Parts: sequence; C-alpha cells; structure tokens
Amino acid sequence: MSQEITEGTPPNQLTFTFPDDWELCKFDDTTFYRNRVEKLDGIKSVDIIAKSNDSLQFIEIKDFRHHRIENQARQRNGELLIEVSQKFVSTVASLIGANRCGIIDFEPYYTPLLSGNQQKIEVILFLERDESESILRQKKLLLADLKQKLKKLLVAYNVQCKVYDRENLPMEWGVR
Repeated sequence: MSQEITEGTPPNQLTFTFPDDWELCKFDDTTFYRNRVEKLDGIKSVDIIAKSNDSLQFIEIKDFRHHRIENQARQRNGELLIEVSQKFVSTVASLIGANRCGIIDFEPYYTPLLSGNQQKIEVILFLERDESESILRQKKLLLADLKQKLKKLLVAYNVQCKVYDRENLPMEWGVR
C-alpha cells in the first residue's frame, strides 16, 4: 500500500505516491497555513513535506508542461531556484511558528529541524516538462545544473538538494 498526494488540476494533475509508513503533509492546504501563515504578504510554502525514518523532505513541484517557452528563462536565469529556496525558508519558519504555537500535528516535521544534525534534510525540486523537449543528455545536464545551483543558494542551511523529474525519481516514491 501507499499514500497519495495530488498536485494540480485535471488533465494535468500529478499524483505522488509515498510509502505508508511516511508522514506526509500538503502544507499549504492546512488550516494553520491558511489561517495564520498565509496572512503574511509574500510568504509561500513548498508543496509537500514528507518524513521517512531517515529524512525530512521539502518538495516543490513545478509542472511546466504546455508552458515550456514562458518558463525557459526562469530555469536559466535562476528565478526558479530562488523561488524554491524562498519557499523552503518560509516553510521552515512556519514550522518553527507551529512549534512555538504548540501545534502537535506538525511535530514530525519541526522536531527534526530543531534537533541538530541527526536527521537528513532534503530540498527537492520536482520538475515536470513536455516530453518533446526531453533530449536525454540535455535533460540530465539541466537537472544536474539546477541541483548544483540550488545547493549553492541553500548552503547556509546544511541541506541536501535534489532535482527530479518522472524519469529520475527516488526509489521510495513515484509520480503519475
């Protein structure tokens, strides 16, 4: 069995599957986020927070299918990675706020953040693009380049950075 979280609307909806023993949160759909965090102008969050036994993952989903042209510049000029970085930082700050407010629903997510280096923390950009632009060599180079640039932006947070698409996923989760 597995757990699912959907992102987007049909026909372009993506369904992410995770193991049953993981803690999952679609953070920007929570009451805490809607009623407290979102009121701060400019604050946004990552799409999914996922916790396994050995890692805490902050997952931002970008679906550029049918929007390739208008998103090419964002991928090349760094704007996309700055947005992902800001969403991660805002989400971490929001989780610290949830801890200070005593909201235990988020304990699986804020405890690893506040407990030092015991837990691996990953910032993940999932990038879905049109198949027509996927010349394999170029695609792999782009993903690797984005990963390195994201890592440089988040160096102060001592996190691992990863960039995935449907053809390049971690073994534990899937996308359809």
